[in-house]
Amino acid sequence: DLDEWLDDEEEEDDFKSHKYYIYSTEPKSSQSMSCELAKAKAASSAAAEISTYIKNSLAQSVHGDPNGKKSDLSEYIQNNLLKEVEASLVGAQIYKTYWEKRRFEKEKGALKDWDGYVCTSLIKVSKEQLKIAFERTQKALESKVNNSAKEEVKNLLEKASKKYTQE
Repeated sequence: DLDEWLDDEEEEDDFKSHKYYIYSTEPKSSQSMSCELAKAKAASSAAAEISTYIKNSLAQSVHGDPNGKKSDLSEYIQNNLLKEVEASLVGAQIYKTYWEKRRFEKEKGALKDWDGYVCTSLIKVSKEQLKIAFERTQKALESKVNNSAKEEVKNLLEKASKKYTQE
């Protein structure tokens, strides 16, 4: 629970200027592997969340296009948006990491007796960096549509950025 990770007053102020993303791994045989995976996946889940947010913001406009003028944009969104957001998302910082060792026993339902490590990583990204990621993504999307749709894409992404990074 994110609230449990951000319990100090100082962190609450930080919460106003940053967004946080959390990821927990499945049990792994190594603590270091589990934590490295958690750190990498936390950043990836941040990009996936932003990408999904942009897709949802653009979905009505793209799917409501009876002439198919935005088909290039729709195809780009389906195939490349996540990569674009991941490339634009910089400044993600590992904020906290928590790991624990768990014992799995055959007699309690595990496939075999073994010790596994689970790791959870919390990253933070400043809202200013998120705005930059939205701007870069906006430019990439604008390059995929004709001139008549550029203004609409720009307006939609600017609104999405403001809403997503509300303070």
